[in-house]
Amino acid sequence: MTALPATSPPTTAIDGQKVALCFLADAEADFRQDLSKLLRGLGVETVEFSDSRRLIENVAEQNPDIIFINLNPAAPYDCVRAVLSLRECNYTGQVQLIGRCSIVFLENFRKIGSDAALNMLPVLQKPIEHATVRQIILEQSLGGAPVPPSKLSLAEALANDWIEFWYQPKIDFKTAQVVGAEAVARFSHPQYGILAPGRFLSGAADTDLIELTRRALLNAIATSVRFDKVGLQLKIAINISVETLVKLPVAELIVKHRPQHDQWPGLIFDVTERQVINEIALLKSRFHELEKYAVTLAIDDFGRGNSSFTIFKHLPCAEIKIDRSFVNGCASNKNNARICQTMIQLAHNFDSKAVAVGIETDADAKALIDMGCDIGQGFLFGKPMPERDFLAMIRQGQIALV
Repeated sequence: MTALPATSPPTTAIDGQKVALCFLADAEADFRQDLSKLLRGLGVETVEFSDSRRLIENVAEQNPDIIFINLNPAAPYDCVRAVLSLRECNYTGQVQLIGRCSIVFLENFRKIGSDAALNMLPVLQKPIEHATVRQIILEQSLGGAPVPPSKLSLAEALANDWIEFWYQPKIDFKTAQVVGAEAVARFSHPQYGILAPGRFLSGAADTDLIELTRRALLNAIATSVRFDKVGLQLKIAINISVETLVKLPVAELIVKHRPQHDQWPGLIFDVTERQVINEIALLKSRFHELEKYAVTLAIDDFGRGNSSFTIFKHLPCAEIKIDRSFVNGCASNKNNARICQTMIQLAHNFDSKAVAVGIETDADAKALIDMGCDIGQGFLFGKPMPERDFLAMIRQGQIALV
């Protein structure tokens, strides 16, 4: 979405209902556009400004319902000017401070707004999770009607190039460092904003799913190249089906697009346990070839299907990904803890890494660390996020282990 001019019309009405208006002041163009897209998807009209001066010029005329103001630690007085100007024009809407800085720093400026009798919402650190923005819009009763999922399709998204790939961090429990990421698809609709896979994968044709995987593969390679240029040696994982492995020229795509040096960490292909069990011979043949191109296998959703030791007899697995149904509550549920411990030991017995998926609490993370789990992944460490937010998270060291 491109930035709207400051002369954008005030709040409009659709089908007789008032549409909420948001002003967004932030010098980061990509962030503004992403947040605007999300807000519009929630039924909130947005007007973007690259600095607070232009924002203030339009507040009195358009009277937005909510204003997002970025606090730049290198130029904090711009934020102070904006807050004090809102007081002078008797602004009565909500004010949301955001910024790539500490919570304490943000809170100091929120207090300035509160002292000026403005309606200051709790501060937010960048990168901002979409669920948090949705919650704000819900609590302030600003959202519009949700988009009907039946009108969305993967074929349409592919044809219009609406697919984005976001990355969720994978954390090495021993070093407390990000060692990899899993790529996940997102539907970036021009009207309804960012949507999760469940909104467009249901009922998708096999040909469209294969094309989606092809794009995921190329995006993962391109992203790893960009990571490599800034000194990050991270293995990126993508979900792939056995059928896609057979039909896609995976080796050719990797050879053509990968970095041409021996230090490239490569890729991980996540294949579900159920598919692995049913196609052991085929996967053995395929991964014997792919190993030459730095591609390894991870068994996804391990424990959900009918596990078999035959897998480990015939297939070298880089990772065993413990299903989230066992990870959740493993700190308090003895049966879950025993299952996780058994899977971790099994992985180590076959020289594989044990990856716990779906970690949401400090208690579960600590329990898994005590069990000897190698890698953690889940909302506790970070939800899937755009590449630039992923890089910002690493640079700012926002992940901390218990």
